[in-house]
Amino acid sequence: MCVCYIELHNSHKCSDINKVQDDFCKQMMNDIDNIASGVDKCREMLESIEKEKNEFVDQVEKVGVEISEKAEQLKQMIDNHKEKLLNELSSMKQKRIKEIESLREEIESQLLSMESYKKYVDEVRQKGTACDIARAASGLHDRAEELLKLDVIECTLAELGHIDVTFMSSDVITDDANKTLGCLSAGNTTIQC
Repeated sequence: MCVCYIELHNSHKCSDINKVQDDFCKQMMNDIDNIASGVDKCREMLESIEKEKNEFVDQVEKVGVEISEKAEQLKQMIDNHKEKLLNELSSMKQKRIKEIESLREEIESQLLSMESYKKYVDEVRQKGTACDIARAASGLHDRAEELLKLDVIECTLAELGHIDVTFMSSDVITDDANKTLGCLSAGNTTIQC
């Protein structure tokens, strides 16, 4: 609204400036009161949003701690199960190597006996008299038959057989490390899962 402050002006409504001053002052006071109320409302909103921010940050920190604790639990569980699997694997290796070495020693001993027999028989044949050969022939033949009895070694070797050691990892993640990490197996036997 436009107000003209010249009183004797004919083309539109005019008022004395001194007369309208009070009205303007009242309006200004009313506007100041309204703005003061708006300032209070803004401050309340700022306090509310600051409180919301602080509560949110506290919740985020708390949840972050929970996540870290759970992850540590899972890592510890996985590490423990890993150790269990590796210990079982090591034990399996030691047992299998011991069985293989024992059989290898038995075969080497048999081989040594056969090579010694062969060398001795060659010497008797080349350097022995006809009488030496005749006397030794029966005993050497019996010894040869005894040395050729490889049944026990062959049976042990067959029993030893071939074993494939495998690890079947899991695609599942649970609170059970056995199901999360995977299973260790040797041959047809699942050793640790």
